[in-house]
Amino acid sequence: MKLKESYKPRSIRFLELWENAGWQMKVYGITYEGKDTDPKLIEASKALAAKLLPQPAVTADYYGVGFIGIHQGRSYDFVFIDWWNYETELCQHSFLRPSGQPDVLEPLQNSELSSDVWDLYLLAFERSAWVEEVLKRADNPDTASYLQRRLNEDI
Repeated sequence: MKLKESYKPRSIRFLELWENAGWQMKVYGITYEGKDTDPKLIEASKALAAKLLPQPAVTADYYGVGFIGIHQGRSYDFVFIDWWNYETELCQHSFLRPSGQPDVLEPLQNSELSSDVWDLYLLAFERSAWVEEVLKRADNPDTASYLQRRLNEDI
């Protein structure tokens, strides 16, 4: 088997802390070499999250925190919207943006669902932040500290 391309680092950058209807979501951009995160894709991702995130944001099971990954890859753009619930669970919905359609995000289902090595790096970072700031502080979980832990790396 021959690879189409050797591994090249991609930029993962914290873009903003987005607040909407009681939710606080870290927004990240992951970009293939030379690309910048498309502002239209950022806005479309947040609009989709606003419709998708459960209400109310904070309940006995929901913490009102999570993250959005906006990955502009070599051939396609992907968006994943994740939020924490039931203490140790991460809910995730994934979407694909077809080429040339800046505001269209189509849901991925069943066999289409996947995460690449760069998405997994961000997921692992967020998992570690959740464990350290919330789960290891059972008497006083600190979602504010969780929200302040942000990934900015070329990996």
